[in-house]
Amino acid sequence: MAPRILAVIMGVGVFAFAALGPGPADSQQSSPGQGKAGKAGKAGKAGKAARPPSTPRIRLTDRLLQELEVKRRDLSRREKEIRREETRLNELRSDIKKRIATLQNIEKRIQQALDKVESASDERLDHLVKAYSAMGPDEAATLMNAMKIELAVRILRNMQVKKAGIILAVVQPRRAARISEMLVRAKIRKKKK
Repeated sequence: MAPRILAVIMGVGVFAFAALGPGPADSQQSSPGQGKAGKAGKAGKAGKAARPPSTPRIRLTDRLLQELEVKRRDLSRREKEIRREETRLNELRSDIKKRIATLQNIEKRIQQALDKVESASDERLDHLVKAYSAMGPDEAATLMNAMKIELAVRILRNMQVKKAGIILAVVQPRRAARISEMLVRAKIRKKKK
C-alpha cells in the first residue's frame, strides 16, 4: 500500500510540476541514471506541460476585463452627469430662494399699500357715516335708494343702530328688505372670523 501512496504523491508532484511549466534547469539537465529514455520520458511530460495555458481562459479573462472597463467608463460618465445635474439643481434652488424672497418683499409692499388704501377708505366711510347721520331720514333714504346697495349696507352698518333704523324705515320696502338681509349676513361673517 505504501508504494501506491508514493506513486500517487509522485503523480501529483509531477502534475503540479508540469502545470508550472518547464524551468530553465528542466530544459537543460536530466537527473543521473536516466538515460535517453529518461530524457525522452521527461521531455514527453514536459512537452505536455509546456503547452501554453488554455486560450478560452485567457479570452474569458480578457473579456471580463473589457466588460469591467466598459462598466467603469459608464459609471464614470454617469457620475459626471449626476454631478452636473446636482450643480444645476443647486443653482435652481438658489434662484427659487431669491425669487421667493423677492415675492415676499413684493407681497409685504402690496399689503402695506392695501392697508393705506383701506385706512383711507375707512376714513372716507367714517366721513360718509357722519354725513348721513347728520341728514334727515327722508334725505338719507332718498340717496340710499339711488346708490349701490353694498355701499348703503356699509354706511348703515357703521351708523348708530337707532339712526340706521329710522333711515331704513323710509327706504323703499324691497330695497330695505335686501339691505336688512345683507346686514345680517355681514354680522354673521364678522362673528365667524
